[in-house]
Amino acid sequence: MAANCRRHAFARHTLHLAVITATTAATAFGSLAQAEIPSTPNRPQLSAAEAKNHTPLKYLAQGGTLGALVTDNWNPTAGVGSVSSKKPFATIAADGSGTHATVQEAVNAAVLQGGTTRLYLRVKPGTYREVVCIPAAAPPITLYSTDSNAAKTVIVYNNANPTPKPVGSSANPCNANLSGATFGTSGSATFAVNAGHFQAKNLTFANDYVEGTYGTTSQQGVALMLNGDRNEFENVRVLGHQDTLYVKSANINTVARSYFKHSYVEGDVDFIFGRGTAVFESTRIRHLGNRQVSGIGLAPSTDPRNQYGFLFVTSTFDTDTLTTPNGSYLGRAWDEGVASLAVYNNGVSPNGQLVIRESNIGKHVRVAEPWGPSTARRPYSSVEGPYSANRFFEFNNTGLGSGAQ
Repeated sequence: MAANCRRHAFARHTLHLAVITATTAATAFGSLAQAEIPSTPNRPQLSAAEAKNHTPLKYLAQGGTLGALVTDNWNPTAGVGSVSSKKPFATIAADGSGTHATVQEAVNAAVLQGGTTRLYLRVKPGTYREVVCIPAAAPPITLYSTDSNAAKTVIVYNNANPTPKPVGSSANPCNANLSGATFGTSGSATFAVNAGHFQAKNLTFANDYVEGTYGTTSQQGVALMLNGDRNEFENVRVLGHQDTLYVKSANINTVARSYFKHSYVEGDVDFIFGRGTAVFESTRIRHLGNRQVSGIGLAPSTDPRNQYGFLFVTSTFDTDTLTTPNGSYLGRAWDEGVASLAVYNNGVSPNGQLVIRESNIGKHVRVAEPWGPSTARRPYSSVEGPYSANRFFEFNNTGLGSGAQ
């Protein structure tokens, strides 16, 4: 879809766009009468029996290598917990009042410390304009602010896929892309996590690249990229436009799990995407409408061998005032690594997996056809045919975009 240039005013992300709390979500959902939604080929619904296999604990129970997954029954649903009384290993302050002035300096110190004991890195409120990499060798790290207003503590940068760089120079320490003349999608990440057991709370991760700065196509600018397993986020905001949140894994044979609670993600095209397994609980997903007439929200590239991709539960899908009602797709499959339909391999190529359940879906979503064609132009289909069936399902959703009568 064509993209029109426009300015991204980072300052407009004010507090009213912050996280949706569990109480607010419960109130919103409780005020809407639940109506049975018919299952159709364009909008398949899970049965109550099927829904029992699509819960946060089911999605997060196994990790490791596909074909030999390890069941560890990871359960992060209680959240990161209170951080106010934690003794920080390092304190990051942009004004120089801490042990480190930048987030990356504190991360480097934690990596040097090493070990398996969790290290707490406190970030004082402020804006930290930097690129951050949590390397695979990092010990368990909790990065947090003690101010519960996540909008007050911001880690932001403006690299994007088309941003030029000298060949041989590093894009991001977590994804160097040395051979590229531009940063590339993975190299554009403001904050990248290659380690496992990472936690973040009360923070904003943002990419404020001005779309159209370098051309009008391939405008991907990642705010947060995840490669590690068992990473946990509570009360965080992830801000960007195209490709805001990249839920990835170390390689195509690895299942990496992430969990988001009481958080907020915004964007306009494929803004939550990747092959990783991720659960979003009581989280607000906002579509920005001032670039795309018909936007696309979710783009999983789940491997066919992986039963679980993205799960959204008790969450909210809404939009800004510029989005056309009944004009946006909830999502599409990202046929990662597949250049065209001619090389799509049924049962081998990615076909994505996601479930949205007990969530409120806004009026911007196409009611009759919420799922768009894949990135390789594979037509959406909920049944096997010339191509693998899409694995997109819903259960007990409400709202004008849900199809509830």
